Amino acid sequence: MNPNTNTTINTASVEKMVAKTIDVVLNSSPITLKLLGNQKPWVRRFPVKWKKGIAGKSFDGLDKFSTSKSDSFEKMEFNPTGYEINVALSQMEIDVNKARESYIDIVARELQSRQEDMIDDLASLFYTLQYGVTGKEKDFLSLLDACDDGSLGATHYGGLLRSTYAGLKGNYTATAGAMTLALLRTKFAACTHGNSKPDLIVTTKARWASYEVLVQGTVAGHLVLTNTGYPQMTRTGILPTVQALKGQRGFDVLYFSGAPVVVDESCPANHLLMLNTDHLAFRYVKSTDPDYKTVQFAKGSIESVYTDVPKTAGFAFSGFNKPIDQYGRIGHIILMGNLISDSPRHLGIEVSYTS
Repeated sequence: MNPNTNTTINTASVEKMVAKTIDVVLNSSPITLKLLGNQKPWVRRFPVKWKKGIAGKSFDGLDKFSTSKSDSFEKMEFNPTGYEINVALSQMEIDVNKARESYIDIVARELQSRQEDMIDDLASLFYTLQYGVTGKEKDFLSLLDACDDGSLGATHYGGLLRSTYAGLKGNYTATAGAMTLALLRTKFAACTHGNSKPDLIVTTKARWASYEVLVQGTVAGHLVLTNTGYPQMTRTGILPTVQALKGQRGFDVLYFSGAPVVVDESCPANHLLMLNTDHLAFRYVKSTDPDYKTVQFAKGSIESVYTDVPKTAGFAFSGFNKPIDQYGRIGHIILMGNLISDSPRHLGIEVSYTS
């Protein structure tokens, strides 16, 4: 390779017909897009009722009533943490890009690229157990922390011991058998309380294919009779395929008991997670530094699995600064807060080690 070749300039100053860069490295994580695209403001403490109070009793005549006080309440407490990614550019490359007949703005492309890299990093963190013992972990808490019952290692959640506060246990099951509708029904029932039930199920490509086989008759009927293909999920909701064909981006969906089942390429092997997004959210801390502005994610320079990037107040960008000893620009995108469930008993993990 010619050592004088500048790949940034050469890939940006290109023919008009190929003015869009194709991403061939990042994999999709629909749950990450959904969580980051629907953030909620930061809340540190979540009061919970963790046990039933002192029982009442029957009486007649002049029996005395009970006057004992019930102590049924505790609070989960979480700490925020943060994640940053840099955006670094050579000013010489920018100068050449603007001087030549180019069709790609390398500043906009680099911003979009680093934003999408950050989302991909966060997708990995959201599936990496943090244990949740003290609430002072450096990385964001994960889906596994929220869904665990202690079996994976997250013996505490929100600073409380799950063996004491049983309502803070998620629904974890590991089986050596194949996926079955009966197993899924049992897990779904365990995560359902009253009218509140899982509204999103994420799994791997292999487990999604296993479920597709289980419902093959229904799937075939849907495809043949309606001729619409699979519906798709975006961070804002479910779209019929006819909408997807008009340019909307999404992820193929099957359903189990009304909940969409989607492939998440960051999901650990053999895992299937049942989530209730009414009880699960990324809680963001908004930057008050005047130099950090709310990110308005650009798009259009790169064709990617994350082209439909979230527009949310949680992300902030420092703007570009000029190093004193380099001819370039450097900035930082940050996100502060944590991934929190206010009711882990509405969440579940099924680990199946055979198809």
